[in-house]
Amino acid sequence: MEQNPQSQNSDPELRSEAPISKAAAPSPFARRPWWRRKEAMIGGAIVILLILGAGVYAALRSRGGEGEKAGVFGNLPLSELADRVAEEVQEVAATKTSPLSGVACGHPDRRAIGVMLAGDPINRPVSGFAKADWVWELPVLTNDVTRLTAFYQCNEPTDIGSVRSVRHDYLFLADGLDAIVAHWGGSYHALNRIAVGEFQTINALTNPYNAFFRKNNLPAPYNGFTTYERLWNALQKLGYRQTTEFKGYDFKDDPPLEERPAGGTLTVNWPGAFRVHYEYDTATNRYQRFWAGVRQVDGEDNKTRVAPSAIIVVRAENRLADGPGGYNEMSIEGEGDMTVYQDGKTIPGRWKKNVLNKRDPMIFTNQQGEPIRFTRGQIWAMAVEPHITVTWEALAAPAAP
Repeated sequence: MEQNPQSQNSDPELRSEAPISKAAAPSPFARRPWWRRKEAMIGGAIVILLILGAGVYAALRSRGGEGEKAGVFGNLPLSELADRVAEEVQEVAATKTSPLSGVACGHPDRRAIGVMLAGDPINRPVSGFAKADWVWELPVLTNDVTRLTAFYQCNEPTDIGSVRSVRHDYLFLADGLDAIVAHWGGSYHALNRIAVGEFQTINALTNPYNAFFRKNNLPAPYNGFTTYERLWNALQKLGYRQTTEFKGYDFKDDPPLEERPAGGTLTVNWPGAFRVHYEYDTATNRYQRFWAGVRQVDGEDNKTRVAPSAIIVVRAENRLADGPGGYNEMSIEGEGDMTVYQDGKTIPGRWKKNVLNKRDPMIFTNQQGEPIRFTRGQIWAMAVEPHITVTWEALAAPAAP
């Protein structure tokens, strides 16, 4: 059974995480009657289709000298030409990919939403990870307890949680992806930055447009949940920009099966229950994720495996942050060493993020200074302290018969 978040504001963690930013007023467009909004959206869609159709038509008519098919296609009756134009438009739309994952997407221009999620054992399996385009995982305390932000652009999970409080480090990383962050309260530093308008977020403590709810089967503060539909509805009604300005990373297809190695295991030795390892599967070219030795599945259905196509390990210092609360901060601005694990191989290189402009994304380059081309699929990025060991153990190829 769902409960409104404000019915359990006695949660000690939530009481301590103030001040709270006020929700932004809806845009003039959001205040227009629903039929006017619908008319505007339909009209805009028709204009776009006409423009695309005209471009396709012109291209087809110009192909007269490229062979029999092109010549006949360019002289089709108007009714048949309209059907062909519609097919071409659909094919063009299908080739548009997410700037976060490189995967074909129904709405790749939509602004991403990042949700702060717990990594604590009490709420595992966590819901929503399998459908994320990109995930950032960082220590949320100096003792290396981790928390994660899952970013959604293409997929729309019906269960996401548990939702936890945000830290300023995650806001910096989300801003680099031009994402809106959904969270349940936050640290002193994060909430102050939100309150002065530095970042746009969706905060469960004010629960705009009923974006969040609680579940009865978990204790607070681990029982806060949401859905993509609720968050996108809140984002629109808060008047936030809906179209992404993130240019995206470079992506490539999976290599042929015969070019993939036999397998291997990547281990990140965070302490205790937060230790992570990945088992590379040659057949799928994906890294199946394990938490404290347990295969990670998605809590949305309790069976879909979490298996990113590429893992980025960023090396960064973790220290106490100034100010009250005993919060930490990761040095995820500036530059440092990093390694990408994909296609069963390792790619050492460097990361860099602008210290002054929070909206600049983190850049990943190889040892030659060239931007990394990621394998299409979910990307899992982890900020790991230098003293935490990270190991890759490749399997030996089977002997030839």
